[in-house]
Amino acid sequence: MRAPLLGGIFLIAGATSNNLGAADSGLEFDRVVVPAGPFRRGSARGADDERPVVVHALSAFRIDRTEVTRAMYARCVASHRCQPLALDLAEQPSLPVTQVNWNEARAFCAYVGGRLPTEEQWEKAARGNSGRDYPWGNDLDCSRANWGNFDNEGPCAGKNPGRPVAVGSYPQGASPYGVLDMAGNVWEWVADRYNRDPSRRVVRGGSCCSYFVEPRAANRNAWDPSYRDADLGFRCVSR
Repeated sequence: MRAPLLGGIFLIAGATSNNLGAADSGLEFDRVVVPAGPFRRGSARGADDERPVVVHALSAFRIDRTEVTRAMYARCVASHRCQPLALDLAEQPSLPVTQVNWNEARAFCAYVGGRLPTEEQWEKAARGNSGRDYPWGNDLDCSRANWGNFDNEGPCAGKNPGRPVAVGSYPQGASPYGVLDMAGNVWEWVADRYNRDPSRRVVRGGSCCSYFVEPRAANRNAWDPSYRDADLGFRCVSR
């Protein structure tokens, strides 16, 4: 059972919520615990920058169950800790905040007592320790994530809307830890530089409008840290 929280973030029965950074932000987050231990990173069937498949061990961490929303980001702007964006944050406040560059995403996470996830943290939260292709398993499915429709073309045209939707709208696509929206909806900034071009920062997860890129958990993309787009957002992690 889910109860709505501020700006489209949900508290889910049995979840651990953390009022991190409360002294500064007053925001409450539903962050999911990802336990310590090994996981399989990479894919043998993806692009060459996803290879080789390796097993890495990570310490435990907490990650936002959903992407940061417009309503959440608006609180940061009102506190003069985040820069205003070229969109109306009061309109459809449960949408993921977009049009945000890497530095702005990092500033928001600091405001709420967190930081951007590393690539490894993001990938483990998305696929668990089994090396599955997608958060829900190994079979691609338009009903489990908002992806695959660009201008009414693509494998999910007529099934998905071709634009970002409110966070948490695809609970059937949850990861093994219960993290939502790790496939599709919006690309997500992570902390890392792209190893093949350190001037760029990595993004993960695919988006609503990615029909030429499957939203596999191992997929990597990278853009200049100043880049903004209507299908690019983020989430935060903490200890």
